[in-house]
Amino acid sequence: MKTDIKHIAAVVATAIWADGEYDEAEKIVVEEIAEAFELESAAFAQEVEAALAEIEPMDEEQVNSYILEHSAEVDDDEAEVLYEAALEVITVDGVVGVEEIDNVLAIASALGIDEAKAVLLFADLIREEPEVELAY
Repeated sequence: MKTDIKHIAAVVATAIWADGEYDEAEKIVVEEIAEAFELESAAFAQEVEAALAEIEPMDEEQVNSYILEHSAEVDDDEAEVLYEAALEVITVDGVVGVEEIDNVLAIASALGIDEAKAVLLFADLIREEPEVELAY
């Protein structure tokens, strides 16, 4: 892993922030993300919680700036994997709303992933997880 744990946690936290709830399913996904990035689970969970506390009082514009700031520090080779991790976070509860899509597309953009590829990666995930409901 080339990207600092704080930056990975910040991006993951912004995906969690989108629906305003950090539930048990998301905590399990955070553990899986830690494993994928070869991070110590408890330390990563702590970093995610610290990032969530930091962004909780922010409005959408401030969160977008936060995403840009931390995404700039993500290694290019890890950007797509981190985006896919953000997708896992937003789909784990089985419902994806418009605000979550806006948020995850902002994450993709900040990570340097073009919108078409970001949408295709999301569509691929939905194809694999057909029980995910899209809330318009």
